[in-house]
Amino acid sequence: MNGRAGGAAAMVLLLALVLVLACLALVTSQHRARGLFVELGRLQVQARDLEADGNRLRIELGKAAQPAAVASAARSLGLRPTESRQTVFLPEVGTAEVAVAAGGAPR
Repeated sequence: MNGRAGGAAAMVLLLALVLVLACLALVTSQHRARGLFVELGRLQVQARDLEADGNRLRIELGKAAQPAAVASAARSLGLRPTESRQTVFLPEVGTAEVAVAAGGAPR
């Protein structure tokens, strides 16, 4: 009987050790899961903030692209509209004429 009792005690000890290791693994995985959940929440807040910034920048870009805003910015830089007497229109030139004018062979 002593052999059976010793074997049973060893088995109980082994099972107790396995149980303790399983409990430690469970606690470790729960701690890691909580940390990841907190990080997920932080990243979701950051994503919401970045989305709001992107929307705000798209609105600002739309406002800045309006002709009145461009004209106002140009005036603040000291630029003024051109007058028709200052405008020079160049005749449209084909590619063959440009090549000949540049000293190349016509195509």
